[in-house]
Amino acid sequence: MIEYMRTRPYSPWQNGKVERSHRLDSNYYLGKRFRSLEELRRSVKRYYSRYNNISRKVLNFKSPNEMLKEYRTNN
Repeated sequence: MIEYMRTRPYSPWQNGKVERSHRLDSNYYLGKRFRSLEELRRSVKRYYSRYNNISRKVLNFKSPNEMLKEYRTNN
């Protein structure tokens, strides 16, 4: 089940998974330079394709894409 949760403003400890994702994104792109907007778009597409297909402990060792597929199948 995908659960919608609201957090208080300026309370990063309430949404640690999102904050961790932001840190991973920042670390990946830190220092990278792109020659064009199109090059950046391709890079972001590749990055999220890889990211969304890696299993995560927090998702019971399933990837985000597997969880989404499972959710769509059951709902």
